[in-house]
Amino acid sequence: MARMTDDQMRTFLERTRLGMLLSNAEDGGPHGVPVWFDWDGEAVRFFSGAGAPKVARLAADPRIAILVVNDMDEAPAWVRFEGRAEFDLEADAKSLAVDVLAPRYWDLADPGNAATVQAWSQADPDDFVVVRLRPDRIASSA
Repeated sequence: MARMTDDQMRTFLERTRLGMLLSNAEDGGPHGVPVWFDWDGEAVRFFSGAGAPKVARLAADPRIAILVVNDMDEAPAWVRFEGRAEFDLEADAKSLAVDVLAPRYWDLADPGNAATVQAWSQADPDDFVVVRLRPDRIASSA
């Protein structure tokens, strides 16, 4: 498999996909969790509850990768972003969650999803954080 061209990568990442956040667990072992993400061509952003275990892991060891893979009905392909997580204290985490990512990843006509997003919009802004990854390395295959 060959590395994606910039156009292939842009097209691949425009489709709504989960990212797999890969970090180091407290014992040094690997840890992975799925995340909704936004890629703006320079940085990957995702939000989390401020008290989530992943936030504590990233505060202790900010080295991460985010792996984005093809859907089952597509040809094999993937993009991996690698670098150090930063907590973006200036970013509006609620806006990222409510205005950008929730409409992309969820059907907001679903009452359960709509209720969750409504609760997020009414939560204290300090309840959420934005994690940003400005990748040191981007690898891909298509």
